Amino acid sequence: MSERPEGTDQVAPGRGAETEFLVENDDALAALVNMIAVIGDNVYFLGRRVSEWADAGPLLESTAACAAITQDKLGQSRAIYPLLEELPWPNPPTGLQGEVDRARRYSVSFLDDPLPSWASVVAALALVGPAVNVVLESVENSRYEALARRAHRILDEERLTSAYAESLVRQICYEERGRRLFQERVDALLPEMLCWFGPDGEEGIEALKAEGLASMGNEEMRQRYLDRIVPLLKESGIEVPVERNEERWEYGELPWSEWNQLQRRLERSGRQ
Repeated sequence: MSERPEGTDQVAPGRGAETEFLVENDDALAALVNMIAVIGDNVYFLGRRVSEWADAGPLLESTAACAAITQDKLGQSRAIYPLLEELPWPNPPTGLQGEVDRARRYSVSFLDDPLPSWASVVAALALVGPAVNVVLESVENSRYEALARRAHRILDEERLTSAYAESLVRQICYEERGRRLFQERVDALLPEMLCWFGPDGEEGIEALKAEGLASMGNEEMRQRYLDRIVPLLKESGIEVPVERNEERWEYGELPWSEWNQLQRRLERSGRQ
């Protein structure tokens, strides 16, 4: 969340004339636009991918839940995307209503294509959803009040979805075959989600913190995310290359050489 979104090499002169919200730091404004695009695209594509299972879940309960989650996620993206137009930034990424509306995606690559199995759906809900929620928690008290209000509302909606995702993890891991399939999906997705928060001390995130636009740094978000997902995964019999010492989670080397910092994704395929 530190590079400038597409078509944004400079901030237009006189920015702020059309809005009461001002950010004098160009790097912070660029990072804010990028963060909003990242949040919007991830909830949008998560909703789209879950929608493709709304009539194919393994149980009647799961098909109904997928339909409800889809409605929530697409509604959240529709709430987030207009902020891109409200900020004083030229040529921001456009909000999505269809997958082909914009060539550049700011979502994790795990969501690029339809999810091929129910284990992939569970992995997306259990790993992508909590990551987005951590970022929303970081901006819930942002001085950009329009974003803070939306973050608060989305987090309130997410309580039921988070509880449901946790129940899905326990259900799929109850039997050995389901646990093995889910393990494969976790192995594919977790490195990308750990990278997703960015390298520690990333300039864009530091600028957001300095301007009062976000409250957590990269590593603080990553550690909070691990606090949220690792106990559930280990309790469910899933092996994760993460260990807790007295102060923090240790997770080893991450694949930064494959990391696209602007789009917050790994540039490789075949991981679902």
